[in-house]
Amino acid sequence: MYVNNGFWDTYRTTWPAYSLLTPKLAGEMVDGFVQQYRDGGWISRWSSPGYANLMVGTSSDVAFADAYLKGVKGFDLEDAYAAAVKNASVAPPNDSVGRKGLTTSIFKGYTPSDATGEAMSWAMDGYINDYGIANMAQALGRTEEATYYRQRALNYVNQFDSSVDFFQGRDSAGQWRWTPGQYDPEVWGYDYTETNGWNMAFHVPQDGQGLANLYGGRDELADKLDTFFSTPETGLKFGSYGGVIHEMTEARDVRMGQYGHSNQPSHHIPWMYTFTGQPSKTQALTREIVDRLYLGSEIGQGYPGDEDNGEMSAWYVFAALGFYPLQMGSANYVIGSPLFTKATINLDSGRKVVIRASGNSPKNVYVQSLKVNGRAWNSTTLPHSVLAGGATLDFTMGAKPSKWATGPKAVPPSLTRGSEVANPQKDVTGTVTTAALADDSSATPATVTTQEWTLPAAAEVGQYTITSAAAAGADPAGWKLLGSTDGATWTTLDTRAEQAFPWRRQTRPFTVASPGAYTHYRLEFTGPATVAELELLAS
Repeated sequence: MYVNNGFWDTYRTTWPAYSLLTPKLAGEMVDGFVQQYRDGGWISRWSSPGYANLMVGTSSDVAFADAYLKGVKGFDLEDAYAAAVKNASVAPPNDSVGRKGLTTSIFKGYTPSDATGEAMSWAMDGYINDYGIANMAQALGRTEEATYYRQRALNYVNQFDSSVDFFQGRDSAGQWRWTPGQYDPEVWGYDYTETNGWNMAFHVPQDGQGLANLYGGRDELADKLDTFFSTPETGLKFGSYGGVIHEMTEARDVRMGQYGHSNQPSHHIPWMYTFTGQPSKTQALTREIVDRLYLGSEIGQGYPGDEDNGEMSAWYVFAALGFYPLQMGSANYVIGSPLFTKATINLDSGRKVVIRASGNSPKNVYVQSLKVNGRAWNSTTLPHSVLAGGATLDFTMGAKPSKWATGPKAVPPSLTRGSEVANPQKDVTGTVTTAALADDSSATPATVTTQEWTLPAAAEVGQYTITSAAAAGADPAGWKLLGSTDGATWTTLDTRAEQAFPWRRQTRPFTVASPGAYTHYRLEFTGPATVAELELLAS
């Protein structure tokens, strides 16, 4: 067993650094934390050494998915995947394990702030973890779960308030915490964990294009980032904290606008310019952070904030090498600005990664061109497989921004394509025969043989979910989903048999085998079944 790790603190840089630099030990450590699942039913959010009610997000989900996608071996893959799915699909028995708010957030598509503290942060980190689970599920051939969790990774749109142009909390009725006249993105706390609305304005690395679309496009996302880095943090807007916490003064003392490098929610933000077609701003900012903030006696004795299990060091290592794991849960990095004229990584496999930066200097921080293994590289995305196979990266550096990797095809991949705001699948609403099974809560079970929906307009259901009840012994094992346009003639859309629910209050997704547009749906179980919630999902 491995213990003493805070995954909210470490998933962004520490774990991907392990996967790149020490993959054999990384596999051993992953399995050591998965042992907590085997022994106690869950992986700790913050192992200290056992289950502790600390921080938000079950970020071992995305950390271990990322390790698997990058080829790390030496851990029980089925157990690691099961532990992540349990975190994402099972309402936890207490606050020390799993995801808070999951009783309703699964079905609402956001985490209500009147039921869960720091709800918006819980939601946003949940979507990042769902992204990792989706990619791991896809790689394992679990296509139904891959589709479902990929759609859930898009639910960040449900936390975005277009009237203020920021993400903020909303209650169970869907009302935003603050009206446009009240909202201040510089205020700390409430729905944000150890940060404010500005630092959560870019918390969608899994879908940079979708985030840009919320703001109006890539140029508008760049403008939002520009404003973020030019709006001073005063350290005076305490919000729900009621007084100064050290992260506030540290963010103020960095003197990079609202950016607070001392704490994890900020760490990915300088790299988000890669989604805008303006990678030179990532290059300049990351070099400034490396050069100015890790300064020994100036701030933090070498660290500009809490080291937190290697997070601060790993950020420095990646930035100094010139690439960064912006999209955790994928096998890609984004390219920044290397610090050294030459750096060599000796991989566990015996291969080497050599990074050369011709003309590099404190002033020449901008990438003019890049070759990977002798071939021109014009993308800001760098696949892990390129590095793992051994590689030579040849940068040419200069004192002014260049046009390198500024084209529309040079940006990192996103879940969203095109200019439209993401539209994740949602629970179809209508008249139902058993209201307790359509009330957006897994706390209200009912025993039924049939559930019928009558919709106000025809909808094509692509997936549906069934949630097991808290009590064991009456889970459904088989069923049919039927559709009708008139409520009289029914067509079988999906049939299941020999199904099982390994956990209590678990939400399982199923893909409709023969979808079509219908105004009536009916789910017929093969016998009486006790379930906690039933959903029909459509875009």
